[in-house]
Amino acid sequence: MTIEEQIAKNKRNSTIVMIGFSALVTVIGLFIGLLVGWMMDSAPEDLWKITFITAGGFLVAAAGYSLYVYYNTTSVFMGSVRGRKLEVENASLAETQLLNVIDELQITAEIPVPEVYLVKDQEANAFATGRDPKHAAIGVNTGLLEMMNREELKSVLAHEMSHIKNYDIRSGSITVALTGFIAGVGYWLVELGEDTLWFGNSGRSRRKNDDEKSSAMIGLVMLVGGWLIQLIGVPIALMMQLALSRQRESLADISGVDMTQDPKGLIDALTKLREDQTPSSYANSKAATLCFRTPLSKKDVKEMEKENLSEPKQHKFSLTNLLDTHPPLDERIERLRKLIE
Repeated sequence: MTIEEQIAKNKRNSTIVMIGFSALVTVIGLFIGLLVGWMMDSAPEDLWKITFITAGGFLVAAAGYSLYVYYNTTSVFMGSVRGRKLEVENASLAETQLLNVIDELQITAEIPVPEVYLVKDQEANAFATGRDPKHAAIGVNTGLLEMMNREELKSVLAHEMSHIKNYDIRSGSITVALTGFIAGVGYWLVELGEDTLWFGNSGRSRRKNDDEKSSAMIGLVMLVGGWLIQLIGVPIALMMQLALSRQRESLADISGVDMTQDPKGLIDALTKLREDQTPSSYANSKAATLCFRTPLSKKDVKEMEKENLSEPKQHKFSLTNLLDTHPPLDERIERLRKLIE
């Protein structure tokens, strides 16, 4: 399979995942609409009208929240890892080399120069974020600068520049926002349901028993609805987000090599990372799914040392490997070697 065919395949798969995300948000909106219609004790002919109006409001709210994250994505992600923006006039020798490599790749990629942030973290890693090539940023760990030579560093950064050029940063920020929104709605329904169930009848001793039962029933339905969203909707959203992340990483490896014309540089970088077991300080942050490789937590490192592994265990079965954010390093290396043959 040629580079162009690989890129086309991964773009198709990413589109399918985004369609699935949109469908999930719509289904959850309709589900909440049915809850609202039932709680309002609507007549059958009005139930669907209320359902669709509520679902429409839910979709508008989801779009609004996604737009907020979309327009503030750089500050959100760079803030979560405490990145420091690099300026040419204040850069050290290593930082100047980093900025020079970015400038070279920007010319090849034919996109505006992204902002560059240095992240004080000893794990060798990097990530790209932003909403489009005109509003993009790349975060680079200090550990990456210390580990890689110039060719390897260029290959890793070409991978991140590819995320920007291919608009992966846009789909990534939207899926993170929608997953957070869905989780927030589920949490809100659970909290509101608990309040209605336990405290909805306070101060209502003079009301009829039927009203008290109705209040308790409404609280119970909201509670169950919120838990259904958290137990079913959120995991599905996370799996789709992680599936999209895997598609993005596979595409960026291929696109990065196409940019540098140096598959060996990326193979060497990935090989070094395979031998590295330095934990990351932001393994559980929002930026984790955006990284060049899955950031290692201290728990991951202990497991690797105990079982003599080069990277954390990957899930073996097609269903459970949906929980992996990146393809295994060995798989990425093997795919690149096939390009050379």
